[in-house]
Amino acid sequence: MAIEILSQTFFGITFQNLLIALGIVLGSVLVGKIVYYLFKTVGRRLTAKTKTEFDDILIDIIEEPIVAIIFLVGVYIAFGYLRVEDIGINGTFNAMLKVATIAVIAWSAMRFVNAFVKKILVPLTAKTKSSFDDQMVPLVSKGGKAIIVIITLIMILDVIGFDVTALLAGLGIGGLALAFAAQETVSNLFGGVSLILDKSIKIGDKIRLESGEVGLVDEVGLRSTRIRTFSNEVIIVPNSKMANGKIVNYAQPNSYGRGEIKFGVVYGSDPDKVEKTVTDIMKKNIKVSKKEDKQPVVEFLSMGDYSLNFTAKFWCNDYGDVWSTERALTKEIYNGLNKNKIGIPFPTHTIYMKK
Repeated sequence: MAIEILSQTFFGITFQNLLIALGIVLGSVLVGKIVYYLFKTVGRRLTAKTKTEFDDILIDIIEEPIVAIIFLVGVYIAFGYLRVEDIGINGTFNAMLKVATIAVIAWSAMRFVNAFVKKILVPLTAKTKSSFDDQMVPLVSKGGKAIIVIITLIMILDVIGFDVTALLAGLGIGGLALAFAAQETVSNLFGGVSLILDKSIKIGDKIRLESGEVGLVDEVGLRSTRIRTFSNEVIIVPNSKMANGKIVNYAQPNSYGRGEIKFGVVYGSDPDKVEKTVTDIMKKNIKVSKKEDKQPVVEFLSMGDYSLNFTAKFWCNDYGDVWSTERALTKEIYNGLNKNKIGIPFPTHTIYMKK
């Protein structure tokens, strides 16, 4: 009875061959899982003991795709038992298998780019003082992945029957039209490259855009630059606008930042005493620079209608400390003037009464 069932056919395929094919596929999945576990445990421990990074990169590349590769091999062997050529789907099966193989190879190539960037490029750039190579890492990563995607699509189109030669020739003929259509994208691409090469901004710089927004540069990408404001909002600006716009970079030419606080005192106050009092207050603040050419100074600006007007100017070694230091010094100056009995005028407004 069992022999009769196994000898029966389904779409020209015996149940015996169907069961064998199913067993091979399931077996390939099991073998793939075992191999993946060995790579994840034993393989990782072995590569951790070596000095070279090559074996670590190799593990990163193949530890997951190896499961798909073994599965595809199992499917190929299983379909041999199904004798698909007898039922007319051999060509379709081969095309599907080729597409799947190309996809796995592309996936492995993507993992290679990720592993190469993570284990080779990033450690190398961390050892250099220049920030140029740090900014090139994202471009190398995204550019490499874009090339892989393009090559993969061309290979898949070729497998499913498209005339790739004619397609590429058509792209060459339509290249001019494409260039006009994509000129903004190309402009953004070259804008990003020029920003990096010109070193006008780098990741972490505090900048002010021409439109007035202030924030930190988070990323300079292929198409746009991401700026994180101090309200934790992300502003995405096309690179072409960044390259051609007027930008204030607080991090250049060095990390120093200057702050100033305007204040007024009542008439009759001694200007010398005011200057000394406020200067001493600024010198005591730990964030204010103590360098000889960056000493804090108080300037007597003008004799206003209701007050003597001064400006307290100071430098911080890190421009990121300017805002908080201004807030702290404003309070310290106010308390210091009161302590030294230097009067601060009340705001005065003139009110006109209608007769």
